[in-house]
This record gives sequence, structure tokens and C-alpha cells, in this order.
Amino acid sequence: MKISLIAVTIFLLCSCGTVADVPENISNTDRSIIEEGIADSLMLTGAKDQAAGHYASAALLLQPGSLERRELAEKAADASVSVSVVIARLILETTTDTTPFQALRIGGSEITPDIMSGLVSGRFLLPDYVALVAAESLITSDPFLGMDFLNTIHRELPGSTGKDFLLIKYRTAIGTGDLEVQESCWNSAFNQDDDKLQSKFYHFRGMARGVFGFRDFVDSFQLWPAGDIHASAYDLLRDTLLADSSLANQVADSFYGGGLWNEVYDLAINSANPPAHIVYLGARTRDRLGRHQQAVDLLSSYLDRWPNGADAPNACIYLARDMAALGLVDEAMEQLDYYASNWPGHSRISNLPWYRGSLLAENGFWERSIPYFAETVRRYPSNTTVDDAQFYGCLALMKTGRTTEAIEAFGNFNSKWTQSVYRPSSRYWYGVLLLESGDQSGRGVLERLITGKPESLPAAFAREYLGLPAWQPYFIEEPLGAWMARNGRPESQPPQSALDGVLLLKAGCRKWALDLFRLAEAEVGSVYRLAPFYLANDVWERGPSAAWQIWSLENENRPLDLWRLRYPAAWNEEVVATAHEFNMDPKLLWSIMKQESAFQPSCFSTAGARGLIQMIPSTSEYVALENGWQQEYSPDILYDPATSIMYGTACISDYGENCNWDIPGTLAGYNGGPHNAIRWGWGTSSQQEFFSRITFNETKKYVEIVSHNYAIYNKIWPEYN
Repeated sequence: MKISLIAVTIFLLCSCGTVADVPENISNTDRSIIEEGIADSLMLTGAKDQAAGHYASAALLLQPGSLERRELAEKAADASVSVSVVIARLILETTTDTTPFQALRIGGSEITPDIMSGLVSGRFLLPDYVALVAAESLITSDPFLGMDFLNTIHRELPGSTGKDFLLIKYRTAIGTGDLEVQESCWNSAFNQDDDKLQSKFYHFRGMARGVFGFRDFVDSFQLWPAGDIHASAYDLLRDTLLADSSLANQVADSFYGGGLWNEVYDLAINSANPPAHIVYLGARTRDRLGRHQQAVDLLSSYLDRWPNGADAPNACIYLARDMAALGLVDEAMEQLDYYASNWPGHSRISNLPWYRGSLLAENGFWERSIPYFAETVRRYPSNTTVDDAQFYGCLALMKTGRTTEAIEAFGNFNSKWTQSVYRPSSRYWYGVLLLESGDQSGRGVLERLITGKPESLPAAFAREYLGLPAWQPYFIEEPLGAWMARNGRPESQPPQSALDGVLLLKAGCRKWALDLFRLAEAEVGSVYRLAPFYLANDVWERGPSAAWQIWSLENENRPLDLWRLRYPAAWNEEVVATAHEFNMDPKLLWSIMKQESAFQPSCFSTAGARGLIQMIPSTSEYVALENGWQQEYSPDILYDPATSIMYGTACISDYGENCNWDIPGTLAGYNGGPHNAIRWGWGTSSQQEFFSRITFNETKKYVEIVSHNYAIYNKIWPEYN
């Protein structure tokens, strides 16, 4: 009867009541059960913070030190979204490996006095890391207490952790006004060969100086254009940059190189007197994002105002290409004629026949394109576009029905261009055209393609054409450790540094954990010796390297564990949940992640792409607008794994749906831009022709590698099918 009364009470309270409505004559244990029931119901409605409060109330009703109290504290911590000192103190009642880190996450700077007490009493494992997290939380709220935490750290911390310590100490010293510590940290940072670290030092000195720190910001931008610190600096400087073109010019190239394209475009169109170079770069950002009309408008404006400007020849070329993308073929050809007559000695003049031929071909004028491709081969045999031109010449012959000439041309291309990225496609078309013309030697051509480049997309096309089964990875079920021992490469017992690294993983300090894993690898002699350990503990960043070192021990008998180590289901909870939300196959997301970043969250490219899925900030900003995330958006958040996964999935799924989830089309759109995928024939050509026509070497290799990754993921991770 008592349980029934509690159940009824919980139901009534969840419907309309409060805990104060509970009869006073029931025990604290029963009150705790009621509180927990209310919290459980609130969790079902998504009211996590309210639920956390009720879990905490339920815990406080129980005896300190009891298992039930600890379990309720954990439920409160898991539900908590906002800062809660009460929950943090409940967590600290029982010390576990990750207790102080968990308490700091929930309690923030307000729990730091309790953390200091625990450090002084020696309660916590990895006290230096606890102190570092605590000090970082106090940089703005209480830098003096933050310095007290830092002063408890007396040993040198490894790798990026030591650099973070130096930066946190510098920022804390700015807050306390301690010039001596600031100078010491500054000198230590600039004695290291680390552009990222120095960029951050310049940035935070600039932020302390405000608009008077402009020179610091310029140095920060130039040292690390893809930094996760520049958005706040741009917000601070925007009005100054819009008003002073000479200052804007100093940051333009760094912004462009760091992927801050929308910021460059902002300066180009909103400056009172925009510099010529920024107008040109602003147009290039629109071109690279596929906004061709905006690019045409800006490039036309540039050439009208600065017809002899330093960027005028290139502006003329890109204007022609953007016009062609809009279908203005004759106007584009006239623009190229203008370029040729005005800059006959320009560094890109030998590309001109290729420009003419490619824009004609991309608009379906294959017959008209043939002489221009032939001109490139004849006049400019050393030009970087010559293999593009010769291959496109082969395609043009095939597309215009000149099959005999096309067969000969493909054969000549295969003999001459043995290392070209187009060669696998050329071999495919050569074999197909031979077979379709009745020459059975074409089968041998396709079979040699399959044998020689089994992982290539043209080989997959050849298998399909010949009616052969698709390529799949082969694996055995032997445990990884046993396989390594049998092949003379036994695993090592993980040293303490590796075990401490796992603790930091659980505590949410993943970047610092990697420093300890690298230290452990040095201690055992090689990364591969920790391969089974990395597999068991989901160390996705180091596992692929470990797998690579032992990949060739038995080429035909690799265990499934080894495949999974090299092709991990990384951040699986976030990936699976987000992929489900956007109706995307999580295995495709992992296939992309492997190629984009090799599962390194801090990865960035020379073009300013950043994070696990390597998004350009300008693209991610549009994703935020399309999904209603603009309130939380900043380019500085793209290094966060969960953010990268969310934004990348939203972007890729959009391309995928537009391409009916055709894998090459989706991948080419993501890597090369959807506007370029259209230019290469997506939607109007066969998959085989579309892949053949991709002119960006990086995109062609990307599509091929990620497609191969996807075939592997589909085989080795069937539980995600």
C-alpha cells in the first residue's frame, strides 16, 4: 500500500503539484523516491535543468556516503545543463578518478575553493591537471585564485598541455597585473617554434589592449590564419577596419587564407573606401562558394575601378569563369579575349586554351572545345593543365561520336600519362570503347585496371561493367594481440602514462590525454605496441597510426580488430545521433572524417578548413543560418568535435539529398563545392563520366579515397547498417 501511495503521489505531483504537497508524515527515503520520480518525468519532457534540481534534492534527503545518494548525484550531474554548486558539492562527497573534473564542469568557478581544499588534502588523482582546469575556469572571474592553482604545479607538463599551462598562466597574469610573470611567459612562448602558441599570445595581449592592440591582432592573424581566436578580434576591430582601408589591407590575406571569407566579403562591400585587393578577394570568396552572380558583380566593379590593378589579370580570368558558370558562354569567351590582348605576358597566359576549352565543354559545347584542348597539348606541353586538356580532348572525341579517334586518343593518353590522376578513368573508357566497338582486348584492359588499381573508382566501374562483384575488405577473427604476437610484434603492457591518459579521456580532457599517450609510446618504443590498448579504450586519434605500423605484417590475413583500429567508429554516440537526425548513414560520416582529419579534432588546412570534418567558416555560417543556429555560431567553435560533427552532418546531408545520396556526387559537392559538381556534369552525366570530369586533383582523389573508405566501413561495422 505504501508503494502505491508513493506512485500515486508522484503521478499527482508531476501533473500539478509540488513537493510541499507531500504529506509530512512520510520518511526522507520516501520523499527522495518521490523527488526522483518527478525528475525522471521531467527528463522525459526534456526539462533537464529542472530534473537535475529534483535529483539533487532527492540526493540531499539521503545519508551522506550512501550508494543511493551517490547514484542520485550522478543522475543530477548527467542532467545538469547550467552551473550548479549544489550538484558539484554532491559529486565531491565521493572521490573517484574523475570527480574533480566532473565537479568543475558542473560547478564552474564557484566550486574552485572546494577543489583547492581537495588538492591541499591530496584527495585527487592527477592534481596538476585538476589545478590547470580550475585555473582556466578562473581567468576572468578570479585570476588571483587562479594563480594560486597554477602555483601548485611544479613539474613540466608534456606536449600541448605544457603550452596550455603557459598560455593560461600568461592570461591569468594579465588579470592580476603581474608584469614579471607576463614577461616570463612571453619569453618562454617565443623561445618555442610554435606559430599557434605565439598567435594566441599576440591575440590575448591584443584583447587586453583593445583597439590599441591592432598590431598584435595582425601578428596573430598572420601566424595562424585558421585560429580559433579570431572571431572576437574581428568583432572588436570591424568598425576600425571598415573605416581605414590601409589597416584592412593588412589583415585581408590572412583572413582569406584562414577561411574567414564572409569577413573579407564584409570588408569588400561595406567599407567606406574598400581597398582594391580586398574587393578582388571578396569576389574570390563568392566564386569559391558558388555565388557566381555576386562574384561577377564584384569582379566587374574591380575591373571598372582598377583596370590596371595588380589583381586585374586574375580578376579577368575569374570573371570569365563565373560568367560561364552562369551560362554566359559568349561573354566569357570575349572576356578571355580581353585578357589575352591586355596581358599577353601574364604568368597564366599559357593556361588560356585550357580555360577556353573547359568552359565550352562544361556548357556542353564539346565540338567547339576540341581545338583549344589540342592547342594546349601542341603549344604548351609543359603546362600544368596539359594532362587535363589532353584527357578532356579524349572525352570530347567520345562525346561527339568520334569513337575511333577517341579510342586512339585514350590509348595515347594511357601510354604518355602514367602518373596522371586521369589515367584510371582513361583506362576505363579505353577498355569500354574497345569492347563496344567489338574488340575483345578491352576486357583485358579493364581486368588489368581492376588488378592494378583495385581501390579506385574506375576499377569499381570496370567491375560493374564486367558483371563482377564489388571489392570488399577481407579479414579474420583472430584477436589483435594474438595476431601481433604470432607475427613477432607483441603488444606492450601500457605504462602509467597511458593509464593516466585514459583517466583524462574519461574526464573530458581529450587533448591533454593525447600528450600522455604520446609519452607512453615513447616509453614502450613505438605506437603499435599500444594498438590493443587503444582499441579497447577508444583512442581514435592514435589508433590509426598504430594500425598503420603493423598493417603489412600479413597482407591477406588482417584481423577485424586491426581494420577497426584503422577505420574506427569514432565519437560514435555523437555521430550516430546526429546522422540519425539528418537522415544520413553514420558510416559515410566516418569515411569522410577519416580522410578529412584522420580523427584529429585540432586539424586545420591551408585553406582555413578546421575540425574533424574540416569545414570552412563561411560554409558553416550558412549552415548555421539555414538551421537556425546563428545565435550560437562562431567560426571559433569549429574545432569542438560535437560542433564539427553537427555542422558537417547538416552540410553533407544537404548535398546528399540534392544528389539523391549518390556517393561520388555527394563527396565531390562537399570537397569541391556543389557548384563545381554541377560544372563537372552532376545530374546530366553518368556516374562514370562525372567522376572522369572532375578537374580538381584534390577532389578527384578525395572522392576516390572516401568511396573506398565507405566500402570498408560498410563491411567492418555491420552493426551500424
